[in-house]
Amino acid sequence: MIARPERFSSVPAALLDALIGSLLACVIAGPAIVRRELVGAPNAETYGHAWVQAYTAAQWPAWPEGTAMALGTADRHVIDPLPTWIAGGLAQVLGLTGAWNAMVVGWIVLAAVGGAALGRAVGVNARFVAVALVLSPIWRGSLWSGLTEDGAVGLLALALAGLWSGSRLENPRWRTVLAGGFATGLLAWCGLYLAWLGAAAALGITAWRALHKQWRGVGRLLLAGVLAAALAGPALAPFSARLAGAGHRFGKPPTVQEPLWRVNPWRAADLASFVTPGFQDVGDAFVREHPTWLGYPTLGLAVLAGPVALPVAVPVALLGAWSVGPTPSWAGTPVAWTNPIAAHLDRLPFASSFNHHARLWILGQLGLILLAGRGLQRLVARSRGDARWAPAVAISLVVLDAAVLAPGPLSLPGTSTATPSIYRALADLPAGPVLLIGASGPGVHPQKAFFDQRAHGRALLLNPDRPEPPDLGHIPAGTVVVAVGDAAVAQGRAALGSPFAADSSGAVWSGR
Repeated sequence: MIARPERFSSVPAALLDALIGSLLACVIAGPAIVRRELVGAPNAETYGHAWVQAYTAAQWPAWPEGTAMALGTADRHVIDPLPTWIAGGLAQVLGLTGAWNAMVVGWIVLAAVGGAALGRAVGVNARFVAVALVLSPIWRGSLWSGLTEDGAVGLLALALAGLWSGSRLENPRWRTVLAGGFATGLLAWCGLYLAWLGAAAALGITAWRALHKQWRGVGRLLLAGVLAAALAGPALAPFSARLAGAGHRFGKPPTVQEPLWRVNPWRAADLASFVTPGFQDVGDAFVREHPTWLGYPTLGLAVLAGPVALPVAVPVALLGAWSVGPTPSWAGTPVAWTNPIAAHLDRLPFASSFNHHARLWILGQLGLILLAGRGLQRLVARSRGDARWAPAVAISLVVLDAAVLAPGPLSLPGTSTATPSIYRALADLPAGPVLLIGASGPGVHPQKAFFDQRAHGRALLLNPDRPEPPDLGHIPAGTVVVAVGDAAVAQGRAALGSPFAADSSGAVWSGR
């Protein structure tokens, strides 16, 4: 794609990249950490993913597996077992909140290091790529939403850096391409979306080398692919049914009007969300953020990349078209036509299991950033004066864009770890499962009850995917009933009489 690539790796450079990532982490995650909260929004999936980490920490050093501590979860496999296991180990020293936040900071630093490495591998400004990747709205939306399986985007960048650099003919170092293959395989242990995106990008690099008859490079990439497949296989095996599309496609069905279209909370990206600036306040809605805002500085520089960048521009455009899904919308309103690109690409292997097409833009945004890096390079080369200032200005504009024009906040919100005090009363009751009143409903996050389970350690008669009102007329023997909130307490008193214990947060009825 680009001539005169920088060196793929340099220890001093990597240390500086990590420092840049650390500074960005202070801005992005620092405020929530100072407040001793979990970095991530309380109205997304932070509670649910933190619950998995809490359970793993309690069982550590056992490898993360399904839990029998709730209904329908005994056979549920952890989507990102490697980060979850690491977080479980960190929790032994830092506590649950500290471990969660350390992982978020680690992801930000890794994104900076990986982005810089990829920039060097393709020969564009490494610092620009590092900052732009960390601040990319689609990835920060994953951090906002508590989607731990998207956290290791820096590993994706490192994998592509190794594969691209190691398959170049003038680079005789096999260890580089094998490191890329190892990183690609490792993605499967960090999240299925990242694994699919990494495999797709690796195939694209292989196809490019084959098109240019660089057969030695193709041979190296094939060997790296064997290594990646061998490493990824055990991680993917438990999800064979899901990858085949069985039991998936949960979420809100399409609506006539989606008011939160700037952050794409459901199923696919909105066409207007790519180019419409402005902060989106989600209020009290329980949603995940998948913003596909391109960023004006990034887009402007990408336009300057030139024809030589077509090998990257074409897949980026395809990913953008695919991310809007088969039934696109504009500014929250469905359009009167279907998307043939998405309809055809959904037939690719395992693509039928995509629950949210907008997450494909994680790879698309990475490609767009590389195009912007190429545009920045051309801008500097064509400048008649001293243009050494251009990268610093470009980075400053990306930061400004993320702070002012992007739909999400530059500094991520935090989620309180406070637990209703009524759970303390369970220590005085015989062992038994918990039937919870008030686990769902208006203003109640359906995952909060599972996160609070760490306070009592009892099994919950509640399904995380399908929370339903409890049947107080048929309570299993030995079950403890807990009501959280005034409305739930009133419901419990009406059905069960006086509670065993009560305080301002709720009430408890002893097992029957």
